[in-house]
Amino acid sequence: MSSSTQQLPFSVEIHVAPLGGGLRSYNATALPGETAPALLARLAGAARARGEQPVQGTIFCDPTSDDAKKISAASASASAFPVACLGRHDTPRGNVLGARLAALPDGKFERLKNEHGAHCGACWETASARYLLLGALVPPDTHAPRDAQAAALWRALKTHLVNAGLDTSHLMRTWFYNDRILDWYAGFNRVRNAFFTGNNIFGALVPASTGIGASNAAGAALTMDALAIAPKNSAAPLRVAAVPSPLQCPAYDYKSAFSRAVEYTDPAAARRHLTISGTASIEPGGHTAHIGDVDAQIDLTLRVVAAILESRNMTWADTARAILYFPKLEWMPRWHARRAALGLPNIPAIFAHTDICRDDLLFEIELDATTTRAA
Repeated sequence: MSSSTQQLPFSVEIHVAPLGGGLRSYNATALPGETAPALLARLAGAARARGEQPVQGTIFCDPTSDDAKKISAASASASAFPVACLGRHDTPRGNVLGARLAALPDGKFERLKNEHGAHCGACWETASARYLLLGALVPPDTHAPRDAQAAALWRALKTHLVNAGLDTSHLMRTWFYNDRILDWYAGFNRVRNAFFTGNNIFGALVPASTGIGASNAAGAALTMDALAIAPKNSAAPLRVAAVPSPLQCPAYDYKSAFSRAVEYTDPAAARRHLTISGTASIEPGGHTAHIGDVDAQIDLTLRVVAAILESRNMTWADTARAILYFPKLEWMPRWHARRAALGLPNIPAIFAHTDICRDDLLFEIELDATTTRAA
């Protein structure tokens, strides 16, 4: 583990929180000296102790390590689940920052496999909706040009949706981890926009999303996670809706196709769930604010997220999980300094060493929140 990482506060605590539809999050920072397999085993053990099985995972570490490659290759075993091992292209050897798992009650879901027989997610139903969670998807040809890999991954996603009895209109959250994203984010956005146009996603719900720069253990140009929800025609239907950012313009205004946040409400469970897209220091006109100033970028980003939470009658205390993205390991301690300076509570967040989608953005956060309060 790098010295920069060792300067960060850590806790043995595993934070557990509901994510909706019976899905539960297990979130933890790596302990000093803890390996990637040991961290995943700690989280999986916590889930199994509650009668749940992991169905998807994300760990931020050195993606070129032998441990990362073994974790990625293990997804073909019977009890395995997809795990994306992610880090910036220059993440130090042996670095392990944190991980999160999503788990479901044992026996209440169907594990899904890709065309190679590896587990790629899970499908399950409640009285209100049918759910599909996919993890660590990679393009079928990792040697193809990057734009071609992105297009193939979107096609693969559509196939998974159809095979599970859903369609693209049910897609409500995506996560993209693009290797060296700064070199080809414009091309990635062109591919995404073309897919959305061809599948009428702009005419329906545009999913919340994170698009971040991270390499993966498979050596692909990008890897993807996705969550889709198909509400049932019940007496109390589940509601899914995009949520705007009060302090920012829509991302479509600068040709990036995602909603700032999406909320889904299950009346049967009397609970609302808000998933906030990757959010950074972008001013209302769509331009980067506070160029070169890490602290000011963190402060503005936190104000933006707080405004989204407040617009849905939520607070930081409702946070279920979060990821803090930094392109420099040495900037990570600034998160704790700025959070404390702004008087914000500690939240269940893990750090990630990644690029942001613009070279002048120095910090990004994504966050899920949940509450039983009315909107």
